[in-house]
Amino acid sequence: MGIDESERILIGFSDYLLLEKGMSDSTIRSYLSDVRLFFSYLTEANSRIIPFSSGDIENYLKLKENCEPSTVARFLVALRCLCIYLKTDKQIDEDPCVHIANPKLVRHIPSVLSEDCVEAFLNIPDLSSHTGLRDKAMLETLYATGLRVSELVTLKFDNVNFSDGFIIVRGKGDKERLVPLTESALYWIDTYVSTLRKNKDAKGVSPYIFLSGKGVAPMTRNAFWYRIKCYCKELNITSKISPHTFRHAFATHLLNHDADLRSVQMLLGHSSLLTTQIYTHVATERLHQVYDKAHPRSDKNNVQ
Repeated sequence: MGIDESERILIGFSDYLLLEKGMSDSTIRSYLSDVRLFFSYLTEANSRIIPFSSGDIENYLKLKENCEPSTVARFLVALRCLCIYLKTDKQIDEDPCVHIANPKLVRHIPSVLSEDCVEAFLNIPDLSSHTGLRDKAMLETLYATGLRVSELVTLKFDNVNFSDGFIIVRGKGDKERLVPLTESALYWIDTYVSTLRKNKDAKGVSPYIFLSGKGVAPMTRNAFWYRIKCYCKELNITSKISPHTFRHAFATHLLNHDADLRSVQMLLGHSSLLTTQIYTHVATERLHQVYDKAHPRSDKNNVQ
């Protein structure tokens, strides 16, 4: 009975997330995974699933006391969404989540590559091989656009406007955004596509721009992460660098060169400006320059 009930709810919840909230498949899977674990706890503790109380939620959270606050916060987001669905569907009368406080999250300041370090990465690939030329095009595109790695590896020809120099990205929540491309990124994409990639996929079978080393399958996230790791070794970089580090560099370097926060938010595809504001903590070089130039009491202007 409990298993049947849980599966019934999860099927309805999945449809709600897809049809009503427009969430991506990966987000839906994550929500369902968290809720399924909670349902297992309820079945074991209460021999039933609904209705459940705020006390049930609090007792479950006590089992996760050793988890990161971000993990607990993610679970609560999924559960709050579930409760809204259950109440909307009239399966519960009251929302037990309204009495549950969110954990306090510590925002980690992202590590950022210097412009010189990014330049070193862009110049390291071996352009005589398919792998090297592809990596060069991918790194140029990544730094030019600030794409998430999942957006980069799934980039299709239909997403790129070569004549006007921009790409259309479908990001989190299936939201579209338009991102300009630099001349350099366009050049290297075109060079890769018209030479070594063309030799690899002569019949144009794959709609994806960046191909893996095997056949005409698209590049994967893990494979590109591995390529970054290889280049770190060649450059004698011991700090942890990932494809997402280039997204951080993209945002920070834009802010250091006078870009406004709202524009950076749109380019990154952040739904909230609060998410983008974390980069103001690392984009300090330009802020200090502006301060020293403008403030009448700065060290450079306050001459004794």
